[in-house]
Amino acid sequence: EISSCDWSSDVCSSDLKQRDSREQRIIDTIRRCGLRATPQRIELLKLLRDTKSHPTAEALMQMANHEGFNLSMGTVYNTLDSFEKKGLISRVHGSNDVMHYDAETDFHVHLVDQSTEEIVDLFDDELEELIRRRLKAKFPNGFNPQRLEVTIYQ
Repeated sequence: EISSCDWSSDVCSSDLKQRDSREQRIIDTIRRCGLRATPQRIELLKLLRDTKSHPTAEALMQMANHEGFNLSMGTVYNTLDSFEKKGLISRVHGSNDVMHYDAETDFHVHLVDQSTEEIVDLFDDELEELIRRRLKAKFPNGFNPQRLEVTIYQ
């Protein structure tokens, strides 16, 4: 017996379709950015999108290894660099300049507690618009910001 799952059941079939569809969206996202959708890239982006935390590269490597992907630190760093250059993820400076990574690329504020190293997301669309409007007149001619990031440290 391959699995205790009843493959004819709607629940199992639905779960498989959802997982396949989700993975296909990740593959399509990676390809749209001009990158090859390697198993390592798919797994790392999936892990980043699944977590609410802001993992370090080391934590991501451990998470991938736990999922059965034995990745080197070089592969993890190279993949994260590629993702960041393509706008799929952002880097967050934690306490002690430790880099953390975030797959949530819509505007939000990072609140960093330096004593616990916890990073919390604060979403506020009005704040983004307020900042953009306030700074627009101060930008040099021709400066068109692509991304706005705010990190507040405690």
